[in-house]
Amino acid sequence: MSEDRERAMRLVERWVTAYQPVVYRAAYLILRDTSSAEDVAQETFMRAFRAAHRADPGEGVRAWLYRIAVNTALNEVRRRKRETAALGRARPMNVAADPSDSSDNAAVVGDAIERLPDRLRVAVVCKYFLDLSEREIAHVLKIRPGTVKSRLHEARRLLAGDDVLAVAAGAGG
Repeated sequence: MSEDRERAMRLVERWVTAYQPVVYRAAYLILRDTSSAEDVAQETFMRAFRAAHRADPGEGVRAWLYRIAVNTALNEVRRRKRETAALGRARPMNVAADPSDSSDNAAVVGDAIERLPDRLRVAVVCKYFLDLSEREIAHVLKIRPGTVKSRLHEARRLLAGDDVLAVAAGAGG
């Protein structure tokens, strides 16, 4: 058992060195919060360590770590939504800022992506921010490539119809 544990520790040390930046980036792009992304990255490698003795993903380690990171980040998103819903019932909502006054279009785009349903947002983040192919996304999310394509199509359709994004781009009212 001790030998397995040492082997797992060596594997995880290599993985952290090689993949920590991309795991953190994936978590950050989903969560948009530095501290939470750091927590998710750490949790990803802790989970990988616990699983390393029973599963060596070999060549697929990057996709395996992405899958762990994405799932962990989505769990955090769901937890936040539950907390936000509970807090929202306790206090009134704030008025949103006018996006046409914002010079930071990246923030408007980020907000538009954040408003997408989780299943669509994760596909967009994987494709356009992590530069994964549709095949890699399918492997990471454990879904069919056709499902990836339909999620990306639906996300693009929703983003194209986002009024706040249109105003920021100068196409709106």
